[in-house]
Amino acid sequence: MVASIETTVKQWGDAQIRALGWQNIASENESVDPRIDETLKGNSSKLGGEGGGRPDYTVILSNGDKTIPAFIEYKGSKGKLEKLDKQELVVLRGNGGDFDYKSAISKYAVNGASYYAMNALKGTDYPEALAIGVNGTKDSTGIVTYEIKCYVLNQKDPELPIYLGSYSNFDFLKNNPTEKRYLFQKLADVQLDPRELEQRLIRDDAKIEAVLQELNQKIHDEQQIIPSQRINIVAGSLMAAVGVQDRQGDWKITRLNPSDLTGSMEEGNTDGEKILTKVRNFLKERDLPVPKQKQILDYLQPNFVNSNLNKKSANELQTPLKTIYQEIYDKLIPIYDVTGINDFTGKLFNVMNAWVDVPDGGANDVVLTPRYITNFMAQLAQVNQDSYVWDWALGSGGFLISAMNIMIGDAHINYANDLTKQYEKIENIKTKQLLGVELLPNVYILAVLNMILMGDGSSNIVNDNSLTSYEGKYAYNEDPFPADVFLLNPPYSAEGNGMIFVEKAFNKQKKGFGAVIIQDSAGSGKATEINKRILKNNKLKASIKMPIDLFKASVQTSIYLFEVGKPHKADDNVYFIDLREDGYTRTNRKKAKTNLFNTNDAKGHYQEVLDIILDRSKKTDYFTEGDNYYKDTIDPESGKDWNYNKKIDTTPTEADFKKTVSDYLSWEVSQILKGENQDF
Repeated sequence: MVASIETTVKQWGDAQIRALGWQNIASENESVDPRIDETLKGNSSKLGGEGGGRPDYTVILSNGDKTIPAFIEYKGSKGKLEKLDKQELVVLRGNGGDFDYKSAISKYAVNGASYYAMNALKGTDYPEALAIGVNGTKDSTGIVTYEIKCYVLNQKDPELPIYLGSYSNFDFLKNNPTEKRYLFQKLADVQLDPRELEQRLIRDDAKIEAVLQELNQKIHDEQQIIPSQRINIVAGSLMAAVGVQDRQGDWKITRLNPSDLTGSMEEGNTDGEKILTKVRNFLKERDLPVPKQKQILDYLQPNFVNSNLNKKSANELQTPLKTIYQEIYDKLIPIYDVTGINDFTGKLFNVMNAWVDVPDGGANDVVLTPRYITNFMAQLAQVNQDSYVWDWALGSGGFLISAMNIMIGDAHINYANDLTKQYEKIENIKTKQLLGVELLPNVYILAVLNMILMGDGSSNIVNDNSLTSYEGKYAYNEDPFPADVFLLNPPYSAEGNGMIFVEKAFNKQKKGFGAVIIQDSAGSGKATEINKRILKNNKLKASIKMPIDLFKASVQTSIYLFEVGKPHKADDNVYFIDLREDGYTRTNRKKAKTNLFNTNDAKGHYQEVLDIILDRSKKTDYFTEGDNYYKDTIDPESGKDWNYNKKIDTTPTEADFKKTVSDYLSWEVSQILKGENQDF
């Protein structure tokens, strides 16, 4: 084993840092800021022990407008600069969600520096921090090679280091006008890079999914809780654990701490009743309609109050409810706090779905539509701040969440100079402009939770059968919902692969757009009669063939985009687009911890499809008319010609004729030379 040269690396690095020109610098045993000292002391060391730890060197950088700390860690062995995951992002936590002290944070320079930077951000008001790893190796001739990598972390996502650059020395940190201006500009630029942000979102998804799978398996193995109970317990526990904060970050409803669950059997004071009381306060503070509050509490009551999970056996130190709640509080809440993901409980839904017995279909009949697809479809349907959006097979609420985020973003822009009107518009969006219908009770409760956690747009989540009894009205009054956007991923086991949902909804929606992602056999024969009826009053605008491995079960799907309320005429053009190569690479979803990789500008592919269909100028050239997309007509009386099929032009050209004649003459000559043509 080659000996580490970390001491040599430290001497080299320390000497360079002292020559950079910054006044506020500190080696391992010195201090640059008491606040940093205090927060590092209050966290575990790089090895996971108590008493905190100290970075090898700390430098405070400033350009006059912004001040940020830089944390530097040294290593002196081959391959010890950094440890990255499959998304090429710095590893801080392991697959189970715990900090990986043993094989990442303590072993690699960048990972250790990132750990210190993360803790400093969480415990101080610095907006950003740099994590700098330095490694050195010596070859057989005694020459030492140094390598430096720098990452920036910010308050919004303190656990997600963003790559800044690789260097051979510390000159990039010099305190002179040129270097300083370049450094701080680059800090701003990299945090807005679209590819970086996309990669971080993918990592968030993978992290959440890994923790949820472990949690779900543990609840199943240790508590033997039946599937129908499991989702309700996790949903209720999450509501009690997240609390409610005001705009200033002050707690209006504090989080229920696991230590408050004492296992008391006193009436009104059991662990389940304490959780349910916190849920009740949570719902009230979120200002949900009173009937919805009662509905949710009545639904959760049997699981938290009338349950043996409130009782501990003679050899148990705590109730099963507390054990589960502690796991959720320790493993899920930290991720909820730092990821800021838009569909947090959508991941919960997909993991728990593996344990749910779905009637009238297989488990694959109720699936989570990926967030990038729900966003894409909402954009296809031209959602804006004035849209009224509904989904008739809601699932976890992913479509409504994507629509809500676009609508709120639009309101922020349009009312940027009038914050009062902006606030009123956003409240109207959440309470009056979104509606979802979900039949399955355990999926319904998760959709409600999802919408509450992501922005309170849960007022009009309806637990009803959209094909039989739902009448197209608001949840808590008799007014028709004035829908002008329809978004759907239907159960494919329903009539016409699910197209029956589209027909029913369009009969009540009089204008606007609708986008459905569906098994594309619906467009080639499985829903012929339904499709013909749909086209009587609705125009098919686009048909987009999607990757076959988009969902857990490999199935060929297409997205159909409609303009509602306008009959489809025989000469209306339809965009047919092949998006099977969408820029993402997917792995086997059953085995992989991370199964989605942006390998070829996926965001650019989806944006270009939007630009083509919405008749906007393209910024990329991934799609060429006649190659992977075309415009064509369909027969409104067919109902089975809706899918993309690559067009091949069989009309002969002059060049084809010349080639054919040339080939024939060549053959004739060869026959003569062989003496096989008896006519000559």
